[in-house]
Amino acid sequence: MIIALLAITSGIALIWVSAEKLENYSVHAAREFGFSPFFIGSTVIAFGTSAPEMLTTFFVSLENKGSMVIGNVIGSNVANLSLVFGSMLLIVSLKKLRIKQEVAIQKNLLILLVSGLLIWLIIAVDPFNIASSFILLTSLILVISFWYKNGVSDESESESESDVDLPRFVSLKLTLSLVFLVFAAWLITFGANKILDEFSLGELFIGYTVLAIGTSLPEIAASVSLALKGRYETVTGTLIGSNIFNGLCVLAIPGLFMNPKMSLGWSYSEWSPLLFILFMITFIFAYYIFSVSKKERNASILLSSLFLSSYFVSLYFAY
Repeated sequence: MIIALLAITSGIALIWVSAEKLENYSVHAAREFGFSPFFIGSTVIAFGTSAPEMLTTFFVSLENKGSMVIGNVIGSNVANLSLVFGSMLLIVSLKKLRIKQEVAIQKNLLILLVSGLLIWLIIAVDPFNIASSFILLTSLILVISFWYKNGVSDESESESESDVDLPRFVSLKLTLSLVFLVFAAWLITFGANKILDEFSLGELFIGYTVLAIGTSLPEIAASVSLALKGRYETVTGTLIGSNIFNGLCVLAIPGLFMNPKMSLGWSYSEWSPLLFILFMITFIFAYYIFSVSKKERNASILLSSLFLSSYFVSLYFAY
């Protein structure tokens, strides 16, 4: 048990540091090409902060623990919107600041909702099938293509970003950050499996809690940091992109193994309440961002409390 806790604690600490470094160096690299804040948030930062979910899913898939994979994906997405966005709203409301979003974000909110429904459908039918993986990955490519075509900054923004001095050896530092991230993900997976064996807890619950919270820490760190700097558009882009990456990319990994053992012990009925909670908070998130894109408004402590409490409500159904 001590070894498991040490592995998970070390993995989480290493994920926090390496994901933050990965995010920073990724942003520096992306700025060279003149991309907008939303595009950087929804792709570069979102990919960086979703890398732990991808890597832990890969290692868990090697163990044929399909329920733990689904728990990681759904738990991470719920945590992103409930804990991460809820924390951001709380910080902004305590600072008595106002939130605004660009009108262009409305199309991305629609993409988020449609991808959420697709993820729900895939999980309901068969999340461990190669055909499901193909559908998810094809959808991800289409989404990234759309973001790329609509993600180039205007001239003024590109000029302001070009004034920032880039650190040396960005590519090398980016690679090293990813290597440490891989090792951190393995540590968390190793510790989670130890706890699973020690206490005979369900794969669903371990995936939804230990893996999901551990791998969502980069999103929490990045979003809180960006919120304190007033970069709300980038925070929103990170959350939208991260949830889409988690669903369309991370969820596609198990099916690529084409192993029937992956679905042993899997039951959709156990997940339907959690999927319903995920879609409801996604809808509330999308509606709120849509409303602030039409009119700037104050952040609500009540709404932040709703988001923060929704994760703890979902834990009841996961357990």
